[in-house]
Amino acid sequence: MPHGYVITEWTEDQGLVVKLSYPENLEIDLDDMMRIFYAHITGAGEAGNVLVRLEKARSNVSSYFTGMESDMPVMINLMLELGEDPEMFGEAVLQEVNRDVLNYLKQMSTNVSESYEILKKIKLYLKNTLILLDRLKNLSKEQRLAQIYTSEKARTILEALQEKALSRRELQGIIEEKLQKIIPNLEYILDPFIKTGLVMQDWVEGDTDITLFLLTDFAIFRTPVAKLVEDAKKNIPTPELATKYLEEVSRFFTKYKPNFEDNLKIARTMMDPDNYDYITLFRERAYPLNKIPKGPGESIDQIGSILKAMEDDHILKVIRDEKDTRWVFLLTDVIANTFYPEYLIEKIRKDRMEGKLNKDVAIKHLEFLEKVYKK
Repeated sequence: MPHGYVITEWTEDQGLVVKLSYPENLEIDLDDMMRIFYAHITGAGEAGNVLVRLEKARSNVSSYFTGMESDMPVMINLMLELGEDPEMFGEAVLQEVNRDVLNYLKQMSTNVSESYEILKKIKLYLKNTLILLDRLKNLSKEQRLAQIYTSEKARTILEALQEKALSRRELQGIIEEKLQKIIPNLEYILDPFIKTGLVMQDWVEGDTDITLFLLTDFAIFRTPVAKLVEDAKKNIPTPELATKYLEEVSRFFTKYKPNFEDNLKIARTMMDPDNYDYITLFRERAYPLNKIPKGPGESIDQIGSILKAMEDDHILKVIRDEKDTRWVFLLTDVIANTFYPEYLIEKIRKDRMEGKLNKDVAIKHLEFLEKVYKK
């Protein structure tokens, strides 16, 4: 589990100072913070991320720096266990956390009189973030597929393996060339591919590097909620609500056209454990707003915030009944659907005929695909 967060700021008069840390008992070595700072400013000192291993603190640090030219040169340091990598949480999640923390810090700098209250909000936010990051280590298969989709690095891996099987070395070279960045820990980016069964790793005779084979592909999209639609056709939960619900579903899917931006949005929703819990809950039935089951420690305000965001994204729909009671329905189910990559068979045959693919690699890939097909 991550140790916590340390936020530091560079000032002209004091140099690097610790702005805040959470939890407050987190031990901070300023020399370590300077090491991270130097890792950032080596070169142009521009905004960006680095991963630094601190032996003394026995910690890996995922650090985001706003850059020396920013109005507020700040480092947001996520202190991890030694050996942990930020890729395990998904880059989109950490980007959102960094963005939110910076917004709080900007509020503090512009509203000095409210800085104490804002500081309390930041600490509460960081507390909830650490809980979220711990939960992200135990995702369902569907969520891991969404994790792949939300990561630019993982999408690049998928696109490369949709073309042909590649050694780890070849794959790393392709990603670094396309994204123009160094990829220090490829195994963490590959982790959701392995755990979901999308990719098989194996040795090919004569090769000195392990080869990665794509065995299953997937797509993310919205779909009507089959159970709720069937219930509505039986006038469940009430004839009036059922009619309104079917009208809303029909209205949405008449105009719905999947696209990358929307798919990315729903993948991020699926990645969030709280959102995913409610999606799973509402797949089974609709609930009156005042009778929605609460999770441990969840407040009414937190539930309202989660539901409102998903309603804005057309995942949930609030419908009033004849007594003006508000019911929450899952308007669109969001799913990550795996499928057999039949397109690879012809591609392997063609690449082999044109001499673009090693014979042993081609045979092994076809053997793996045959086993998957029989299953």
